[in-house]
Amino acid sequence: MPERWLIHNALLWTSVDCEPIANGEVLIENGRIAAVGRQLRARVETRVNADGGLVMPGFVQTHVHLCQTLFRHVAEGEVLLPWLRKYIWPLEAAHDEASIRTSTLLACAELIRGGTTTFLSMETVRHTDVVLETVESTGLTGIVSHCLMDESGGFFPLAVSIEDGLADCDLLLRRWADHPRVGVAVAPRFALACRETNLREVAQYARDRRLRLHTHSSEQAEEVTEVLRRTGRRNVEYLHHVGISGPDTCLAHCVHISETEQRLLSETDTRVLHCPSANCKLGSGIAPIPELLALGVSVSLGADGAACNNRLDMLEEMRMAGLLQKLRLGPAALPAREIVHLATAGGARALGMEREIGSIETGKRANIIIVDLSRFHILPWEDPATALVYGARADDIAMTIVDGRILYEDGGLTAIDEDALRHEVTIQRRKILARAGLG
Repeated sequence: MPERWLIHNALLWTSVDCEPIANGEVLIENGRIAAVGRQLRARVETRVNADGGLVMPGFVQTHVHLCQTLFRHVAEGEVLLPWLRKYIWPLEAAHDEASIRTSTLLACAELIRGGTTTFLSMETVRHTDVVLETVESTGLTGIVSHCLMDESGGFFPLAVSIEDGLADCDLLLRRWADHPRVGVAVAPRFALACRETNLREVAQYARDRRLRLHTHSSEQAEEVTEVLRRTGRRNVEYLHHVGISGPDTCLAHCVHISETEQRLLSETDTRVLHCPSANCKLGSGIAPIPELLALGVSVSLGADGAACNNRLDMLEEMRMAGLLQKLRLGPAALPAREIVHLATAGGARALGMEREIGSIETGKRANIIIVDLSRFHILPWEDPATALVYGARADDIAMTIVDGRILYEDGGLTAIDEDALRHEVTIQRRKILARAGLG
């Protein structure tokens, strides 16, 4: 795309706090939003006709595992801890550079097609540099978390000393710390995978470098019971005890948390990453999202990994987030506009990027999607939030734009060779299953 161009004929929805603007326009210049409104006085050579589609901020997914996309449909019918030990960890240990590149590229293709423009991922203990390189090549915005596990996790092929794990983080930061579009975070996998002294050291390492801390917490009842047995504390309380809490900390799941832990999340301004579909598929339970929001906790959405979802579809996560709370608390439990907030501005806040993304405002990055709400499965509609959350599907995304660059339009990806990717997925899937002894 040229440095300066215009989206016109849009139903422009700049944020969930505003009403859509008919015949809206967005002027994009050097990857950022230069002006927003109607009949903008802008001389441009390139004008993109939104054809009345809903132009809105791109989705921000805050918990995905790009490295697990190649494992889709492999591990079915298991609860969390056996699922990890029998399938996921052996497959992660079997990754080589080629397989993790293909897995990442497959995930990015799905994310882009589904309107996700920014993400926070948790990868495995090796090859994180390859993940970053691959994400960078696709045009997406993402924070890629390097995973840390030691021998206490009980799976020695993925056990890495804290010195080696943080040395890997040092190398990643030397290359990627100043990149404008992709970044690095630190991810002690969960409380049962790292010794207490290592968790404390990781927390201090991240704080000294102003990095995001990204981990799992309280996903299943058995996990909480084991953490309590080992440490004498519940999961969120234990993580806080070792320094893993606060506005720089992102905790995925938080399904089985006490009222005391809910208040602790609020008091420390810790971010919660809600993954409703994965929590259903692994039989984990339903996170108390309305209660957390009532306490002022920052909540956002993610699909988790394709190994336990099996989609990376933000619209599906939005729908599930709403339906599950209706089942728990009644039909008014979680309004549609609140859900759209979780998927956009809430995600931006979780990543500390609220000044850059999450709404369509002058000066922010041009991370924008166009949604076709004229499909028969959506019509008729009045409220855009309800139409999105309960009517729209991933294939209703008509265009995905990141930093002013169109990554998806007219049914095709612009930065990924889709036919070559399909071919490589078949090859790498067969090879990694064989290396893991699951083929």
